[in-house]
Amino acid sequence: MLKSNDTLFFSTAFNHAPIGMALVSDSGHWLRVNRSLCEILGYSETEFMRLTFYDITFSEDLGLSEEYFGNLAAGRINIIKLEKRYVHKDGRAIWVSLHVSKVISETTNTLFYIAQIQDITDRKKTELLLHNSDKLSLVGQMAAGVAHEIRNPLTAVKGFLQLMRSDGVKDHYYDIVFSEFHRIELILTELLVLAKPQEAKMESKDLKQLLTDVTTLMESQAIMSNVRIRFTCSQPSIYIDCDENQIKQVTINLVKNAIDSMPEGGEVHIDLQLSGNEVELVVSDRGNGIPDDQLEKIGQLFFTSKEKGNGLGMMISFKIIENHGGSITIKSKVGEGTQVRIRLPCKQDRQAIAQLDRTTNFDSGA
Repeated sequence: MLKSNDTLFFSTAFNHAPIGMALVSDSGHWLRVNRSLCEILGYSETEFMRLTFYDITFSEDLGLSEEYFGNLAAGRINIIKLEKRYVHKDGRAIWVSLHVSKVISETTNTLFYIAQIQDITDRKKTELLLHNSDKLSLVGQMAAGVAHEIRNPLTAVKGFLQLMRSDGVKDHYYDIVFSEFHRIELILTELLVLAKPQEAKMESKDLKQLLTDVTTLMESQAIMSNVRIRFTCSQPSIYIDCDENQIKQVTINLVKNAIDSMPEGGEVHIDLQLSGNEVELVVSDRGNGIPDDQLEKIGQLFFTSKEKGNGLGMMISFKIIENHGGSITIKSKVGEGTQVRIRLPCKQDRQAIAQLDRTTNFDSGA
């Protein structure tokens, strides 16, 4: 229990703290606020007492706040650390860095929360300016890349049209012209996906079943390339929130890359497992591997180690995983193969994990 001098010291520190400080009840009502918080949000101390923690939370951030406070109250987490938006008294949104801890009164056994609230609106504006600057830089790179990529097939088309005029029409010339037009169409289609991707339709999906479908889909291509695909997962199911088609697109792209890296045939391993609160997907091969100077460029616009590739597949894959809150890391060694590791947030039923612990293998090819 705080002694009178300690109470006075705490009260003085609370009131004069350079960042916003508040005591909030279990129901979300403001119990006490300091001068800095009043200045940040524009409300007087009296006005705060008539509001709840949720009344001034930006509407789009309400669900996030309720989820965090529910976990804190239930003891699933010890502290809340997040960036969110509050509504200033004049109606504008204020970005804040919020730290909240749970406290139980020693005298009344009452649960309440102590919150530290720092205005980070200026920092967010700076981050947005930097992000827009990066986007403008990317647009410049894309413009240069598009010009380079499209110039090549157009040069071929122009040359063969001139030959067709001078030597008469030959079927072989037509085949090449249409092939080059198809290449232009493919480049433009992938660029449109990158520049303006379709809105992700996030749903709870069983990633194990999704990868089983991909394995089946890629089976014929694997057989033709003398490659076997081995899929391993020790869980009965692993659920994530995702856009099913986009995750399939990423996985198919990785499996195709692995198959292409083994012209003499071999095995592609797909391993799916839980890692804490994340799901880990690993696609590995024993193919040609990627030199170190090229590895760091994977995912950059139009960079590819393939003779006939354009690099857009991996760039789009990186963007899709980023939009799903995940990450991609790639390890490779020339002559030994490549391993691509994807981590995604997991939405897993822990009871299902306890029910079954077995390994299921799906083989294709020979």
